[in-house]
Amino acid sequence: MLATVVDQLTELDDDALTERFRKLELQHRRMAAEQAAIIAEGERRNIAAVDNHRSMKGWLKANANWSNAHVARTRKLAKALVALPQVGEALLAGHIGTDQANELARVAANRRVNEQLPDSITVLLDHAEQLSFEEARTCVSRWETLADLDGANRDRELSHERRTATVTELDGSLYLRATGGTAETAAEMTAIFNQALEREFQADVAERTRLHGPDAPASLLRRTDAQRRFDAMTSIFRRSVAVPANAKTPQPLVNIVVDQRTAEEALARHGLIPEPTDLPELDLSRRRCETTSGTPIVPDAVVRAMLQGHVRRVVFDSAGVIINMGRKRRLFTGAARDAARLMSTRCDQPGCDIPGEHTQIDHLAEWDRDHGNTDLENAGLGCNRHNPGKHRKRFSAKRARNGQVIYSRSDGTPMLPVGRRHPDDLPDPQETDTEMLTRLARKRLAALRPAS
Repeated sequence: MLATVVDQLTELDDDALTERFRKLELQHRRMAAEQAAIIAEGERRNIAAVDNHRSMKGWLKANANWSNAHVARTRKLAKALVALPQVGEALLAGHIGTDQANELARVAANRRVNEQLPDSITVLLDHAEQLSFEEARTCVSRWETLADLDGANRDRELSHERRTATVTELDGSLYLRATGGTAETAAEMTAIFNQALEREFQADVAERTRLHGPDAPASLLRRTDAQRRFDAMTSIFRRSVAVPANAKTPQPLVNIVVDQRTAEEALARHGLIPEPTDLPELDLSRRRCETTSGTPIVPDAVVRAMLQGHVRRVVFDSAGVIINMGRKRRLFTGAARDAARLMSTRCDQPGCDIPGEHTQIDHLAEWDRDHGNTDLENAGLGCNRHNPGKHRKRFSAKRARNGQVIYSRSDGTPMLPVGRRHPDDLPDPQETDTEMLTRLARKRLAALRPAS
């Protein structure tokens, strides 16, 4: 009974409880791989016909009572494991989780790019293991865009054409819905909303401080987060009609971060500059064509931003922009602080989702304890909990060979997800990644050349 299990768990110390969870996760991954293999074999032998089911979907629903969404996702994974057995091996070994495997299965089902996937799967699997799920998904999105630039642009144009919004009253309440548009528009509107939300929050904090003092608890804020979100949206609408039509446009709310190779290829596609044949290829994890919050942007949108000047862009060269201040400064300030925040989209502490724009700049090798330098190579991002917590708990952090920040506990054990091998213990995937990207680049450049 569950009560017995709970009683057993309460007897475990913190380390044992964590280890138990990690073991169960590995078992879950192994079972997911085996289950997908069973489904693939069932599809092959048409096992659904035994009980007169119309399809494998009916067989799965009859035997497991799954939802249609679960059936579709699992069948897609089963097909991917047949086409890309490396994915199944990684899932069975526990090096990647089911979320990563399902993301690769999604790409394997994309008919526009799946023929190119076998040549790139080794690289994408390395990112699936070594990066957080969000970062690995971004790499997959970059690969899809590079493999099918025309398709990515068509998707963007279709979403823009189908943009719509509804604001109406329904039974005495507001009904608001908006869909479509482009990624850069979505990023800009999100930034505007977050600014308005922050104004509402600060207003509540000021009122609480006036009434109850600076140390009053958050429970005394006069509005809930949900109420502030509604009021923030209301303020945006009211401000839009209160501001004169000829008012000066504010400074850009969105930064597009793009590496030099991607920027020059995008310009070359439109005949604005020569083909960039003299630039080195970059690892997918270092390719950048996105907002600072991590929202992917198609390269053609970068070209528009460059020509229109509506969105500020930050261009990285192949080595990255390093502002070296040595030990002359104790703190990251000015350009060094801005550049450090552009190097990552989130707090570096494993499992933390606090956006980079709300983090503090931290020395990976600490200033006092480790004599760390104040330069970008030693810069990390830490939220207001994890930055001081790293020092208080005597954690250490260093940048691994693949550029990822690895935290270690005070006893030296690295804080890695279950199944992930330490990147410094693996062969350097850079050569394989470069070969794959070179093939994609040749395809893109061939498309630029006029037919003879």
